[in-house]
Amino acid sequence: MHMKHEFLAKRPIDLYGMHLFELVATLGSFTRASEMAGLSQSAVTRQIQGIEDKLGAQLFERTTRKVHLTDAGKQLFIEARKLNSSLEDSLRRFQETHVDGQKTLRVGFSRTIGLASLPGILTPFHRGSPQVRLQVSHDTSENLEHALQEHRLDIAVVASPRQISSALEVKHRFTDEFELIVNALQKPPLGKYPYPAKVVSSWLNTVPWIALSDGSNTGKKIQSWLNDQQIAVSPTMELDNFEIIIHLVAMGLGASLVPRRALAAYPRKRALLRIPLKRRFEREVVMLTRRQHTLPQQVRDLIESVLFS
Repeated sequence: MHMKHEFLAKRPIDLYGMHLFELVATLGSFTRASEMAGLSQSAVTRQIQGIEDKLGAQLFERTTRKVHLTDAGKQLFIEARKLNSSLEDSLRRFQETHVDGQKTLRVGFSRTIGLASLPGILTPFHRGSPQVRLQVSHDTSENLEHALQEHRLDIAVVASPRQISSALEVKHRFTDEFELIVNALQKPPLGKYPYPAKVVSSWLNTVPWIALSDGSNTGKKIQSWLNDQQIAVSPTMELDNFEIIIHLVAMGLGASLVPRRALAAYPRKRALLRIPLKRRFEREVVMLTRRQHTLPQQVRDLIESVLFS
């Protein structure tokens, strides 16, 4: 019995301590963390100091105004988020299965996925599983992939990245075709369509170019495609949302490449002119999940109900 107590006493950190550490790291303040945890500041400080002593590493740099993570603290913070989120996810699924809790499905969409794609992904599932609560978020692909790995999401819908973490896997994929659009009052290129790249490149020198941010997977791929087509454009504006880009084009502020699905949902189609190209830009959209032995039923149901293929 004495050996069991000794074993527990030597553990450098338990789940309670891990949650307190994450709270302090997230808020950057012992005072705010103690208020949120319902503890005295001295109690939280003792917990963190005890963890640092047992680990043999300083986790925070303390100043009069704020605390900052050390390099060791930053590494532990990554692991703490994964562990705490994984535990919360496991307990949530336990309650759903054994305590008759309402099932929840957390779906994240990349900011470059047009809102017009959402009905084809979410509507069939909602009709077939109205009892499942959907939590939908909108973020960058990079943040969504991190959220998946940290058990804060169940599915991420993103433009296919060049590399996928070994902790994740693709469960469904579909193609998104793009159109070159401009305001309907803009004169189109001269000649017969579909227009070759050389004609389009020359014409675009007379029209402001509205680009998708090259910080996104799709933005990088569009720029690479334009380079391959030898279409030289210099953006006058960069955004991370196709719906806004379409509105700006309709206002006569420039030309852009946008998903056909996003165009289909735009109500003022007469304000836009499509420029037919000999070769059309396409991207692959994928649905990512964590790599696990068995997917939860609601995750499988959503993937199987998607209308796009």
